[in-house]
Amino acid sequence: MTTETRPDTRWMLDLAQTGAASVIVRIRADQLDLATPCDEWSVRDVINKMVASTKVFTSFGMRERPDETLNLIHPTDIIGDDPLGAFETAALACRQSWREPGALEGMAPSTIGEAKARAVLNARIFDTTILTWDISRACGLAHGIDDDLAAYVLRIARALVPAVRAKNAARYKDPVEIDTSDDLVAEMIATTGRDPDWTP
Repeated sequence: MTTETRPDTRWMLDLAQTGAASVIVRIRADQLDLATPCDEWSVRDVINKMVASTKVFTSFGMRERPDETLNLIHPTDIIGDDPLGAFETAALACRQSWREPGALEGMAPSTIGEAKARAVLNARIFDTTILTWDISRACGLAHGIDDDLAAYVLRIARALVPAVRAKNAARYKDPVEIDTSDDLVAEMIATTGRDPDWTP
């Protein structure tokens, strides 16, 4: 009898953050004002949110209070003219905080209250991956999300999105019905209320 091994959460964070960087590095300055699948958010807004939330979750990993100036609902400009540099700096700090001894043990703060530390880190992986899809779609770039990461994030989305929606219905639209069940990325995106076929 074989037992299924659980994917390493911190490895999945590395995959998500590396994937995000690989998209951001290909975004031109003249694409930063393009519309995205996030209503009312431009590509710049989404990257600002990604960087801000990465910083917030760095604090969560360290069991510290996040910088109160980091706004995840109405992102302010913290990337300037170096989106990649801003993201990579934040991503490295986040990676390091969650690799500290005991970081995945016990409870940790989150944006919706205290939760199991591993679940909090899973929320970071989810957010990074979904926002990577948003900006890649907006800029007509390959998202680079493989099936292993998509399957992992889909499992998170099925639990996380309804929980967040129950607390604040405005955060996520209702799931989008799709015709295929063999496209894990499309299913992952549809679970968040986004249209996998969205075009600018």
